[in-house]
Amino acid sequence: MGKRLLIVGFIAVLTLGWSGIAAETVLPGMTDTSDYIAAGPWLAGRAGLGDTNAWMTMFGLHFRYAIEVKYADFFSDFRVTSCFWNPVQQISDIESLVAQGVDILFVDPAAEAPLVGAVEEAMAQGVPVILASTGVNTDDYVSWVSRDNGKAGFLYADWMGKKLPAGGKVVVLMGMAGSSYAEDVYRGVLQGLSAYPSIQVVGMAYCDWSPVTAKVAMAAFLQANPQIDGVIADGGQMGLGAVEALLDAGRPIPPITADDWNGWLRIAKEHNIQFLAVSGGCPLAVTCVDLAVQVLRGQPVPKIVEYPIVSFEQDELDKYYRPDLSDQYFAINELPEDWILQYYGK
Repeated sequence: MGKRLLIVGFIAVLTLGWSGIAAETVLPGMTDTSDYIAAGPWLAGRAGLGDTNAWMTMFGLHFRYAIEVKYADFFSDFRVTSCFWNPVQQISDIESLVAQGVDILFVDPAAEAPLVGAVEEAMAQGVPVILASTGVNTDDYVSWVSRDNGKAGFLYADWMGKKLPAGGKVVVLMGMAGSSYAEDVYRGVLQGLSAYPSIQVVGMAYCDWSPVTAKVAMAAFLQANPQIDGVIADGGQMGLGAVEALLDAGRPIPPITADDWNGWLRIAKEHNIQFLAVSGGCPLAVTCVDLAVQVLRGQPVPKIVEYPIVSFEQDELDKYYRPDLSDQYFAINELPEDWILQYYGK
């Protein structure tokens, strides 16, 4: 992985009531935030990627819930920009939010390398930066919250290996080329498959977490390969595209990896699909805001926080699938039920 995530054992540090370490005591792996103490209510900014898919939309909702409800009395405003995966635009967005005088800046980076200068400049101007989900090629930030994407890829591959003990041919559908998120997942997949040399990868495609793009890629793989025994897809939307291509081709549906997206769970139930779902971690946005409150109070925070992964298989489908909600819902979330019904109710 580009940066190895460390499991931070200070679980209590993510709650406002925690007081086990005095504000002036900074332990290894923690960031001193005493220079960022600010009187509230605070102005928060997020240089985001935009609601480009269902995952990003729920990710953004978690930010909003934390700012507008969980910590409603702590923040005066929340200003959000959308770069739509354009790092040049995101650099401009970061500069604009800093110029507006934000007290805390959340960044979900479009790319690791191009944003280094903008993030470092924000920090130099006294604006604490919390990285959300993907990273940047610098250590000059306050905290970085992400799931372990390499571990997610390893889980996919290990599950597939156990589903195909005699070996077989699989295809791999990953997210966006160049995204550290997608690249780390792919590295984890390759690491996991190395333990199963009888499994052959006959195709790999970056599908931008899009069902449409995944369907096109899967259709091409099916045309070129009369035998496909498994699909490793990093997300339910790409899993859905793969299933649609398989159905169109009249081919059997092999074991598939995916996530907790409701649309995937629906089609998995309809077609009795063997699957492994690995949560994408969109609720980590709430953790980012938890940390922001601590930062602006001058409390030490972990430099790196690993958001936990939840995984489940076909036998637990009914525990997570919500037929009363739209396809765009994700089962692993931290939103209250009234928000879920407001945004995902049919």
